[in-house]
Amino acid sequence: MSVAIELSGITKSFGQVRAVDDVSAVARPGEVTALLGPNGAGKTTTLRILLGLVAPDKGTATFGGKRYDELTSPVRQVGAVLEAAGYHPGRTALDHLAVLVTASGLPQDAPERVLAEVDLTADARRRVGGFSLGMRQRLGLASAMLGDPGVLVLDEPTNGLDPPGVRWLRGYVRRLADEGRTVLLSSHALSEVELTADHVLVLAHGRLLRSSSLAEMRAEAGVGSTVRTPDADRLGAVLEAAGHTFRRTDEELAVDATPEQVGELAAEHRVVLHALAGTANLERAFFRLIQEAGPGESPASVEETLS
Repeated sequence: MSVAIELSGITKSFGQVRAVDDVSAVARPGEVTALLGPNGAGKTTTLRILLGLVAPDKGTATFGGKRYDELTSPVRQVGAVLEAAGYHPGRTALDHLAVLVTASGLPQDAPERVLAEVDLTADARRRVGGFSLGMRQRLGLASAMLGDPGVLVLDEPTNGLDPPGVRWLRGYVRRLADEGRTVLLSSHALSEVELTADHVLVLAHGRLLRSSSLAEMRAEAGVGSTVRTPDADRLGAVLEAAGHTFRRTDEELAVDATPEQVGELAAEHRVVLHALAGTANLERAFFRLIQEAGPGESPASVEETLS
């Protein structure tokens, strides 16, 4: 049965560095909850506290009210992937999983089941030392799902995956949540989070800046536009004269105005547009929150040491 993940006032310092600062949040069954933040925000430390790998200075991190070390059968209740490592390079994928099954007292057919789930059946008898990073990520997921747990915790699960692999992972994680499981994942890939997550937690400098649904975050971002034009300088001048701000990249302008406003101004001033699209995305809301948080002492070196 799936249970909620609850973080209540967790705080952790390493020397003079406050890696996690009074973080309280909930990840619920049936939802994908994404933990977002720049490098050094405290994401990895938060997940390690949750999984009992790091002891908090204050606060609690629980699954259905129980700490990880209080769970009666953790492998059947919580699956976790923090890094694509810890494999003996000379073992096959099937042998690696068989060792875990024996150690955990799980059914002997579990390895074949999870290898099929992560699309590694054809590679089951290959040595892990020859696996790509993306294949090791899939094997990590298979390991986490051996006990068919109701909760899944993932740290940067898209690392090393090629585009088809990222698409596969998106569908896999979404299916697990739709089955009623609780999924908590950290990620830097905002575009992928936007296609997968139901709820987002934004961290910076160890502090929780926001906990809200993805829909709420997108609504708060406001509607903007992206524009491609061969006359970017002229369009920029027109936009500024009309009181709109914009950010220019090599090929596009990101404009703080609706597509209708941009299109009407371009038509009025006879500026040619090659593409015009509306934006109301997570990235806009995320960077606004990070900028409002301001500079702070970053625990990046601590997280790099832990991971």
